[in-house]
Amino acid sequence: MSGWWIFLGLLLAWFFWMLRRGFSNLKVAQNRGDMISYQAGSAERNWALALAHPTAYHAMQGGFASQLHGADEALARQLRPMVLHHLGLRTDLGDEQIRQQLPDAMRQRWFMLDLQRLHRSDNPRAAMAFACARVTFFVRCAYLLEWVDEETHWDILMLNAQRAQQCFDSWLSFGQAHAQGRAQWQAQGRSDVLGKAFTPEEVAQWVTEAKHPWHAMDWNLPLAAPPAPPTEYPAQLVA
Repeated sequence: MSGWWIFLGLLLAWFFWMLRRGFSNLKVAQNRGDMISYQAGSAERNWALALAHPTAYHAMQGGFASQLHGADEALARQLRPMVLHHLGLRTDLGDEQIRQQLPDAMRQRWFMLDLQRLHRSDNPRAAMAFACARVTFFVRCAYLLEWVDEETHWDILMLNAQRAQQCFDSWLSFGQAHAQGRAQWQAQGRSDVLGKAFTPEEVAQWVTEAKHPWHAMDWNLPLAAPPAPPTEYPAQLVA
């Protein structure tokens, strides 16, 4: 009988080791932003959030595309000044003041963010890709900070996703334009503190990796149509 108890003990130890290893691997995959980390509730919502990849997962690691309920204190301190600056609000506003001002401001101006002050040398198509990614990141962050309600944030994210889908024909073309747009943004001395640099060559590799969302997600996924935006986009920005 003692041999059976030893065998059973070893079996249980192996089982718990495998379970712990599985949770560890899952956490690493979530932090890295593998496809398994996209759990926002639907394929369409996952697609809309993937526009901010990889910047979002470098800045926030795991959880950006999960069904989250607010940001913890440390993350809120990191995100607060960046989001307010990007959305054109004073950084000394209280949370209640922000909640009163931000939803209407976002509905009226989201499609102009990062596009209203292009430099003469900027490539408009690259600027559009960069803007689509930044809108995704900052609108999602505003929701995590509980400054906008869930419905408003998804309406804007889906409109932004449709814009990206209309302007580009694949994750490769979007990602490479995004890399170019980010490079030209920084080349003009404009701040971008959200993540690491990446190149068109890296994008070409990502879209071949099975676990990467830009490979696993179908670029032509049909997206639900939310209400139309308040104005047309500048013609020179549409590829």
